[in-house]
Amino acid sequence: MEKKKAADIFKGAIFDVDGVIVDTAHAHHRSWEIVFKKYSIDFTFRDFKTKIDGKPRAQGARTILPEAAEEEIERICAEKQLHFEKIIDEGSVKVFKTTVDFIKILKKNGIRLAMASSSKNAGPILKKLKLYELFDAEVEGASLKRGKPFPEIFLTAAKKLGLKPSECIVFEDAQIGIDAAIAGKIRCVAINRDTTHKIKGADLRVKDFRELSLKKIERLF
Repeated sequence: MEKKKAADIFKGAIFDVDGVIVDTAHAHHRSWEIVFKKYSIDFTFRDFKTKIDGKPRAQGARTILPEAAEEEIERICAEKQLHFEKIIDEGSVKVFKTTVDFIKILKKNGIRLAMASSSKNAGPILKKLKLYELFDAEVEGASLKRGKPFPEIFLTAAKKLGLKPSECIVFEDAQIGIDAAIAGKIRCVAINRDTTHKIKGADLRVKDFRELSLKKIERLF
C-alpha cells in the first residue's frame, strides 16, 4: 500500500458556526424578514438559505437590495443586528450536541480546530455558550476583503492553525461555504440538515454529525 504524503494527512478541521454548531438560522432569517418587510419584500426562509446564508451582513443586504445606497445598506445591517440580538436574548440558542461531541472527538485525537464564520455574532455566541475554548483559532469573515464564495476565510483559518489547506477539512451547511472550500482546494463536508435544498459539490454530504466518524473523515484524505 502506497504511503500517504504528509500533505495528505488529516490535521485540521474548520467549522462554520451558524447551522453547524448552533442553530441561529431562524433568528437570522426572522431579523432579515423584519427589515425587508419595510421594502414590501416577502423574505422566506428558503430565500435566506439560498440567497443570504453564509454571506457577510452587508453582502447579504446588497443581494436583496442591489440598488440601495451604501448608507442605506449600513442602516439596514445595523437594524438587522439589533433585531437579531433581541431575538437571541429572548430565547436560548440551540446547540447541535452531535456537532460538539464530534468536535471533542477531533480535539482528543490531536486535530487542530478553527471556527470560521461570516457572522460577527459567531464568536460572542460561542463564548456565551462556553464552547469558544474548544477552538485553536478564529476567523471572522466580515474582517476580510472578500467573503464567501471566495476561499479567503478558510485559507486564513488553515494559516492560523499553522497547516496547509490540503491538511484541513471544512464543515459547512451553506452552498456558498462549500463553494468557498472548493475554490480554496480544501476538502469539505456539507451538513445538509434542510433536505428541501441539496448542497452540491462537497466531498461528503450528511444530514447530521452522528453520521460521521474520525475514520470516515480520514478516508477522504
